[in-house]
Order: sequence, then structure tokens, then C-alpha cells
Amino acid sequence: MPTITLDIEAAAARLRAGELVAIPTETVYGLAADARDPRAIAKVYALKRRPASNPLIVHVAAVDWVDDWAVAIPDAARHLMRTCWPGPLTLVLTARADVPATVTAGQDTIAVRQPDHPVCLELLQRFGRAVVAPSANRYMSVSPTTAAHVASQFAADDLLILEGGPCRVGVESTIVSILPDEPPRLLRPGMIGREALQAVLGCELASNAPANIRVPGQHERHYAPATPAWCFSQIDESRRCNPRLGWLLCGAQLDTTGPALDLGDVPDVYARRLYAALYRLDHTGLEGIYVQAPPEDEDWHAIRDRLRRATRPMTPT
Repeated sequence: MPTITLDIEAAAARLRAGELVAIPTETVYGLAADARDPRAIAKVYALKRRPASNPLIVHVAAVDWVDDWAVAIPDAARHLMRTCWPGPLTLVLTARADVPATVTAGQDTIAVRQPDHPVCLELLQRFGRAVVAPSANRYMSVSPTTAAHVASQFAADDLLILEGGPCRVGVESTIVSILPDEPPRLLRPGMIGREALQAVLGCELASNAPANIRVPGQHERHYAPATPAWCFSQIDESRRCNPRLGWLLCGAQLDTTGPALDLGDVPDVYARRLYAALYRLDHTGLEGIYVQAPPEDEDWHAIRDRLRRATRPMTPT
């Protein structure tokens, strides 16, 4: 069964031994392994039950570590690193030839970021090497934002979990590709939004992701609870009176018989609470979960993306 620890050196020793450690970041907890050790990386794929065609994000302790992983780095990418790192932004760059194919899933690009969490950064410095760290959960299920969430996902596994408290951001990083002779592209929305990135870059971000670049979190079904979940704008009274249905609300006043969690109408606060709320309702023995659709504003783009992948569309009654 998992062990939760505050001992950063013990976590670093586990990584040096080629084992896995669940680590805190500002976005979600990650399942970390030495990014230069193909055998350790294979354990990540196996434990998550993640297909090998899905690339991993390399986590570095400092900007100057990126040159160990990428080549021909455009000035725009370096500007984003100086401005937005450490933080919830992943950059897709041209990979060095010596990057393990298990990291890139056979592509010629590499995804890399510097996380903004003191425990994670100290671990990386003590370990002295970069790690891969996809979300510490079974593939496509709800991402964990506490150590307890990780322990519940891997209850039968011998996994060391480094305690870092609840994640401050709460949803996965924004992913942007910055490649030579191509416009910058937004590949996955996150809490660093399009407008903020365009202000830093001084140019528009393209959205038409090329088919030859694969990044995490792009499956239509992802971030999903085991309990069936639907997103709604309007709902009939018969559902609201069913005690076997749970509710995630977005600042609304809605009378329900089943358990209801109001995550508020502030995007940053909602994002920080979202996955914890889904975990809570998913372990309540409900028949279904209804999630109130958030606003269409740009500030809610990342949240709408996660909910679209985690829920099913409502069918007419």
C-alpha cells in the first residue's frame, strides 16, 4: 500500500534507485520517474495503464536545464520561460536526439516545464536530474490534487507519495508549442490563458494543432470520474429531487435533494476546487453527477475543456 512522507531525501533516493514517486506540483500531483531512465519510465506507463503513444512532460528545476532536452530553442520560447516559469506552462520544443523515445512517444518534439511548487523544486535539486511526471492517477481518471487522492488511486501499490499539501492551481498546465519556422500554438488550455500568453509573446497564438504533434490530455474522454457525469445549463425538477444524484455548482442557488458542492464563480477558485470535488462525489455511491456549465468567458476556457472531457452531454428529456 502507498506511503505518504514529508522526507524529500527519501523521495530523491527512490528516484535514484529507478523507482517511482508521486510528487506535488502547483497543478496536480505527478507520478515521477527519472526522465533519463527508460526502465523507470516504463514503470510509469505500466502503473498508470497509459498507452505508450501518449508522450510525457519533462519537469526541470531551472531554465538552464532545458538545453539538456531541446535544441534550436526559439527566442519566443526563452522569453516565455523567463516570464512564466516557474509556473503552470508547458512548452513543446524540438527534442535533442538523445532524448529517450519513451518520453516523446517517438516524436521529434519534447514537452518541458518548470513547476512552481517549493517541495517539487527542492526534490528536483536534490535528485539533480529532470523527471517525467504525468498526473498520479489511472489513465483518463480524475487528476489528484492531494496526497490522499493519489493514495486512493493506488491503494494496492507500493508507492511513495511526497506530501506537498493541496495543489494551488488545481488543473493541468497550459501547453504551447514553440517550434522553428512555425507560429506559436496553443495545444492545451490551462490557467495561464491565451490573452496573457499573447501579451507576453506580442503575437497571436494559433489553435489549429498539427496532427503530427501529440500532447497529454487530448482524448475526448479524460479527467473523468467513475460515476457517470453530465454537464447542464438547465435542469428539470425530477432530477433535482433525486437523492442519488450529486451536484457541482458554479455560484448558483439550486435546491437539490442529493449532495451539492458550490465551487463558486471565480475561475481560479473553481479550478483549485474542481478535482477534489469530483473525487468527493465520486466516492459517495451516487448514481450520477450533474455539473453546472461554467460561463463562456475566456477565463473559464481551461475549466470548460476539462469538464467537456470529464462529462457527457445532456440528452433531451
